Amino acid sequence: MANLGFLAALGAALAWGSYMVPFKKSRNSNLTQFQALMAAGIGFSGLLISLVLGFPLSFNLYGLASGVLWATANMVALIAISSLGLARAVPVISSLIIVSSFLWGALIFNELTSGLLVGFSGIGLIIFGVILISAIGNTGSKNIKKGLLATVLAGVIWGSQWVPLKMGNTNALNLFFPVCFGIFFSGLIFFVVKRTEFKREAIAESLLSGLVWNVGNLLSLISLSIIGSSKMGPISQVATLVAVLWGLFYFKEVTNKKARIQVLIGAVILLAGVATLAFA
Repeated sequence: MANLGFLAALGAALAWGSYMVPFKKSRNSNLTQFQALMAAGIGFSGLLISLVLGFPLSFNLYGLASGVLWATANMVALIAISSLGLARAVPVISSLIIVSSFLWGALIFNELTSGLLVGFSGIGLIIFGVILISAIGNTGSKNIKKGLLATVLAGVIWGSQWVPLKMGNTNALNLFFPVCFGIFFSGLIFFVVKRTEFKREAIAESLLSGLVWNVGNLLSLISLSIIGSSKMGPISQVATLVAVLWGLFYFKEVTNKKARIQVLIGAVILLAGVATLAFA
């Protein structure tokens, strides 16, 4: 059964590392509208998936809280990326997601059975691999203090988004719809509060991005119910590798041979960390 949990976490990483591809192909740069439409895609696909798979259409407060946390972290992450750039923001955010989700699961929910030493070893390898993979490209920065604060907040909030689901003391899949609704509602509120002008640009692509992300969301909940947040959270950050590989080989963002080798080395270290964590 644990193998299914690890496969589901890797499937979530594949989806989460790919959800930006449709939007990126559209060459649109309206991130606020993208988040709102992506949230709509998550909400509508969540409703459809719940009806097809028979998940309860409840408004469980734990699920709603998890959705609000995700949407909040996503909005803060956009600030971090705009201030520091992808190359600086992404590895820090991913590392903090890994550390915070691991600590919640290992220290608060007592999910590890083989001791913390092996778990921390795997976490260290994953973080090092993420940093190597992400630390390519332009590292120019516009506002370091604002960007660092936003980066830390986004990483900690994202790493804590599964805590309400664990506190709910119910099958994680029963919380699938309220998580989706929480994201949909929060995305709508953020869009209205920011008073962003709606433009008929990249609508289908943004909705598709929401659907792809939600497939990852469903797989992450399956994984969470089997192996817990201390393992699912860190493993899901393989999404960083997936996103960088899209950039390297599909969008041809980096042609430097040295950078490609660095990504390969980082990938090997990251996967070694995932394998180590599997034995924790």
